[in-house]
Amino acid sequence: MSDVQIKQAKTIRLPPRLPSNPTLADIHHYLSKAIENRSAVVDVSWMQPGSASEYSLRVKCSPRGADAEWSMFVIASGKQTLVWTYVSCDVLLVYNLVMSSCGGASQAEHGAGTGRVPKTESTFYKIEGLTAPTPTGQSKDEPRTLPPNVPEARMRNRSALTGDIKHVQAPTLLQSILMAQMTGCLAVSLSDNTVEIYFVNGATTHAQSENTVGEETIFELLTWKSGEFHFEPEKRSDANTISQNLDSLLLQGMQLLDYDAYLSNAGLRPSSVLIKQHSNISEKDFETMVGSGAPVQLALQKRFYKAVDGRMTVEQLVSKMHLPRSQWLPVMCNMLRCDLLAIGINKENNTKAPPLEPKSIDKRAIQNVMMSLRRTDTGMFTYPAFLYFLEQEYFRAYRSSSPISIVVFQMRLKGLDSQDPVREPLPLDAVGEAVRRISRVKRHVDLLAHYETFDYALLLPNTKSQGAEVFCRRVIKALTIEPLIDKSVKATLSLAFGSACIPEDATDPALVLSAAEVASNTALRTEQPLVLYRDIK
Repeated sequence: MSDVQIKQAKTIRLPPRLPSNPTLADIHHYLSKAIENRSAVVDVSWMQPGSASEYSLRVKCSPRGADAEWSMFVIASGKQTLVWTYVSCDVLLVYNLVMSSCGGASQAEHGAGTGRVPKTESTFYKIEGLTAPTPTGQSKDEPRTLPPNVPEARMRNRSALTGDIKHVQAPTLLQSILMAQMTGCLAVSLSDNTVEIYFVNGATTHAQSENTVGEETIFELLTWKSGEFHFEPEKRSDANTISQNLDSLLLQGMQLLDYDAYLSNAGLRPSSVLIKQHSNISEKDFETMVGSGAPVQLALQKRFYKAVDGRMTVEQLVSKMHLPRSQWLPVMCNMLRCDLLAIGINKENNTKAPPLEPKSIDKRAIQNVMMSLRRTDTGMFTYPAFLYFLEQEYFRAYRSSSPISIVVFQMRLKGLDSQDPVREPLPLDAVGEAVRRISRVKRHVDLLAHYETFDYALLLPNTKSQGAEVFCRRVIKALTIEPLIDKSVKATLSLAFGSACIPEDATDPALVLSAAEVASNTALRTEQPLVLYRDIK
């Protein structure tokens, strides 16, 4: 047994039990409570109408000031099952995740909870498979082709696909090959290291680099900020080292990037030394502490913790244990978040700089500011807030010479009578469902807001027209894959998306807003779901 007993976290249960799902304002209140009572677990439960199951949402804020840790459980037949864990202080993202989980909670009620965020969610990013639309009159079983104005459709010829991933992000490049169903080898070179990824009809079959093989090579490539690439068509490999589909690998890779960013922000370096926070800890206490963190293989966490001796650097420790990047990153994040390990100073590094103490950041104040900029009925940013963020993003883009895309779109109800031109605004519950679907597709840096009175807008930093087109089609697919409104309503959903880009279409924010409006109105008039301003003749 341990000589040191770990104190159990205090639990603050918020009475009474809610009669239905928590609202956005409720979740903001829970986060505020957790910030006021750091190290305590704020717990709230509710019953979903029409379901015999009970749901529980718990949030905890570390005294060290890290992002809040959320966990959602479903309780059925006296059994409690973890649905997901999530680390964020963005209450809108948490609210969307709760709503999505309640909508698909039947799996958890039957014991299908995996302890991970559902596949449609990631910590900061959503990665969906990009597939070409099936042309009219073409069977779904026939090979799909892309429109001739999509560059990926021309990748099938024998000409070389070359470039640098500092201009084309690695996920975009890989998804383009997947979407075009290409066969061949993608080689990416950086310094003296080369990554080779083999594709057959767009599916990855084998990958290798100087130090990795298989799926780890994909994860390594996603960390590269630059590197010249070249695609050689029809080049094949007999090796088959990749079993997962590309979408799944990209999603995992983005999660690993989040882990890596967390460790970097925490001050971890290859030369850092890890220090155990508790000199003696029982196995039971250890399991209790890691149980409050992300769902990582318990045996691996135990082996990693035992290997920490307070002398080896992180680089030496990982090398000694022969751990791939996809394993040691989540384990190390969990150890730091659960206060099992701390980052020490390597005594061999003779530095004159004084040790840094983390500055306390008032997350509650941040949340109060964010909530003041959102409309409480929809959770979206207000129109004035959108204009403010656009101006700030424009200044950043101007300094860094990076693009910005603006999407203005309409979501209306159209009567079944084709002669009736009137389109009514969506009811509030349908708007809420649309917000949840768009939030699952957009990146963390993308901004969704109201636009003037009845329309909506998206601010897409560092996105060119082509990227905005791909993104808008994913949003349209998410909005139309299932009805937003009750089937009894005698109306259909009318979507009209218009996109414009700085600097491709205009160099002034006011002009690009006007261009996006023109594109949206053109889409409405021509009954197209999406029109780019550059395509208007």
